This record gives sequence, C-alpha cells and structure tokens, in this order.
Amino acid sequence: MRAFKDGDLAPKVVVLPELSLPRTRLDDFEKLVAGLNVIAFVGVDYRLDRVNNRVYNDGIVFIPTNFWKSRPSRNCTRVIFGKTHPAPKEKEKLKKLTPSWTYCGDDKVYIFDLEQYGCIGVSICYDFMDLERALMYRGKVHHLFVLAYNRDIGMFRSLADSLSRTVYCNVVVCNTGIYGGSVAVAPYHEAFKRTLYSHDGKELFTTQVVNLPVRGLDKARQGNGDTVKIKEREENVFKDPPPGVIEHVALPWQPQMLKPSTQ
Repeated sequence: MRAFKDGDLAPKVVVLPELSLPRTRLDDFEKLVAGLNVIAFVGVDYRLDRVNNRVYNDGIVFIPTNFWKSRPSRNCTRVIFGKTHPAPKEKEKLKKLTPSWTYCGDDKVYIFDLEQYGCIGVSICYDFMDLERALMYRGKVHHLFVLAYNRDIGMFRSLADSLSRTVYCNVVVCNTGIYGGSVAVAPYHEAFKRTLYSHDGKELFTTQVVNLPVRGLDKARQGNGDTVKIKEREENVFKDPPPGVIEHVALPWQPQMLKPSTQ
C-alpha cells in the first residue's frame, strides 16, 4: 500500500487473491484502504459456522467513504460477496477434516457499478469456470475480477483470454504469489496489446499498476468503436463484439481509464 501511495501512478482499485487476508486483520486492512482512498477487492479466509459445521469462502469489497471526494477516508463500507462452487479438492479436504465441514456457496451473482470507471463482475477461483455466470455477465460488465488460489495457471490464462472476447470485457486474474499466474487481458484487436500484465514464477511477491480501457471498450460495444491505421488500412482498436452481446445503453457519465493492481 505504501508503494502505491508513493508511486507516480496511484491506482483507483486494488485486487488481492482468494484467501489472502486473515479475518483478524480486517480492521487493519480497512485503515490502509481508507488512507490510500482506493476501492479494494480482497479474498478473506474461511468464515466458519461452528454450530452447524459449515464453511463459507468470501471476498470483501472495501469502499472508502470519501472515495468520490478524492481525499483520504477514515473508514470504509464493506460489501461481502461469496464463492458459489467449491473446487472438488477443496470440498473433499473440508469433508475429511475432524470435525467434518460442509461447504456453503453463495448463489448470487454480483455487479459493482463504479460509475466512470465501469461496471465490475467478480468471481472467486473455481467460479471462473462457471459458464452460466459468464453468460450473465456477457455485455453487462467492463471488467471481470477473478480472485484466485489456483495451481493450473495455464488453464486460467487461456480462460481469461477466451472470456475477454466472449464476455467482451477486461479480465483480471489475481492469483496467489505461491503459484504466480496473475494476468490482465483486454479484448484489443492487435494480439500484442491484449495481454496487459502477466506474472510468471512461483513464490514471488509483486504488485503492479495496470491500465484497463473503459471508454473505448464501451464505444466498441455500441458498434461505433475507435479505429487506428494499421498497414495502410483502418482497423478497429478492439475486437468486434461477439454474436449475442447486448448493446450497452449509453452511460450517463463519461467512462475513464481504470487503474487496478494485481498481486
């Protein structure tokens, strides 16, 4: 957080991986988020219902009270969202514990409207593979944030590239540093522009500020996207919207560039 504050390009949104924040440190983390005045999407450790032996896998969005006033805040509003589907091994290991725990999923799908910074969908790890969730987000979000604790980093990278074109949004996978594999992808027309950030290597701690397009992407979804001259001909800046994408209603505000960070 200090690195973000001291840097020349402070982010508007910070993203941390699944299960990355202990619940005993929620208040401390809130102070950091409020001081930096950013919106933070973070995965927290399991929430336990010890009476019924049930376990929940949550993420929390921290929203500083003065975020839109561009000055440090003293506290944050917290919005909790959950993971719907446990990974098979996750469910199996919880069952084998003594006492045995039953996983309880969140059956809701969330969209966060950050006004000029765009609409954001969220998935926690295994939910990223849920095609029904992807269909619900299709044409309705500008960014999809994935909070992950995943070893199959190649598969998640391929899925990020695919969904950025089919859901037609920017996809940010924030994976734990134990495995690496964090990636940010945008549906640009030129292949070399699509990967905005990629983290390779295990057991490496890193932070990065990434620019995510909003205004241009929104225009492309309406069918009047910007063009650029490539090899003496005009090409669209973004890929053509896939079949079935609902044309986005004109926004009452002017989209801006969103600058989130992945760990």
